[in-house]
Formats: sequence, structure tokens, C-alpha cells
Amino acid sequence: MTVPKIVDHDERRQTLADAVLALIAREGISAVTTRAVAEESGWSTGVLNHYFGSRHELLLGALRRAGDIQGDLYRVILEEEGAGPIEKLRNITASILPLDERRLAMTRVFLFFYAEGAAEDTARGEIATFLARWRGVVRETVVAAQREGIVSPDLDADAVTVALVALTDGLALQAILDPVVMEAISTGDAAARCVDAAVRRTTEEAGAVGT
Repeated sequence: MTVPKIVDHDERRQTLADAVLALIAREGISAVTTRAVAEESGWSTGVLNHYFGSRHELLLGALRRAGDIQGDLYRVILEEEGAGPIEKLRNITASILPLDERRLAMTRVFLFFYAEGAAEDTARGEIATFLARWRGVVRETVVAAQREGIVSPDLDADAVTVALVALTDGLALQAILDPVVMEAISTGDAAARCVDAAVRRTTEEAGAVGT
């Protein structure tokens, strides 16, 4: 008697989404086709079509996978023992900048859906959910920095959070479009300098320079 093979559908979707992200990192959004993803993943186009009915669904799956990977990384950063809130802010910022294949793919797929989200509710909802999670992580570290006196407690934590997220997002998106920006963020301490400058500016504006 042949025992039926148990298929882990979530794992297979994840494998296919990872293949999409690998293609995006290596060749860009335009490289994503059903045939190319099938070849990249090692699965047939029939299997792929079973899980994703269109190219758009493939890209949406990649967007969700990128968000999950980033969410896992946020948790690692937040739980890092011995790291203070400013170091965590630096690491959170660095985790977004497109300086390796994973982050490059994430930035490219998010740029695609940013444009689509301007006119389409599903994409806008996906992006808004990710941004809300990102702001939550940043806000947690900003509040921790306020408790330690590094960021002025007089500042609105939500406003500081929005500013830091906007700064990082702008750097990431501009970097994949402009080689000058990419070069500027490619130095080892670029993320640290950006965070430090933003924190220094906000604390100085409040009349309490962070240490």
C-alpha cells in the first residue's frame, strides 16, 4: 500500500515566494514570469499555477513573504540582549536599506506595490499593514530611548516615529533609483549616522540634546 505524500502547502507557497524574491533581487520585477519562477523554484508551472493564479498574485505573495521575513528580523533586533535603544534604531534602519539581495528584493517589490497601492485597495491595504508594523517597532525603540533620556520625553513619540520611518523609506527607495544615494548609504556606518542625526535634531529642537 502506497502512503500518500503529505504536502505542506504553506511551505510550498513560501518556496515559490522566495523564488520570486530571488528573481527580483537578481534581475528586477520585469523578470518575474510564471516560467521563470518555475525554473527558479524547481517546480513545474502546473504546481505554480495551483498556488498563484497570475503574475500579480505571485508578486503579492512575494510582498507578503518579504514582510514576514522583515517582521522576523525586527523581533530579533528588539530582543537583542545588551543592545540599547539607539543601537536598535540603527539596526532597524540598516535592516531596510537595500544593501544585499534580500533587502534589494524587498525594496523593489515594495516600490512596485507603492505605485499600485495609489490606485488599488488590496495593494494599499497590504502596504499599510506593513508600514503600521514597521512604525510599531520603531515607536517601541523610540519610547525606550525616551525612558533612558536619550530622546527628549517632551517629544511626541508618534511624530518622531513617523519621521524616522519616512527617512529610512526615502533612503531605501531613492537608493534603488539613484546610484548617488546608493553610494551614500553603502558605507558601513551610514544607518548609524542617519539615525544619530535624526535623534540629535529632534532632541535639539526640544531643547534637550541626547547623550
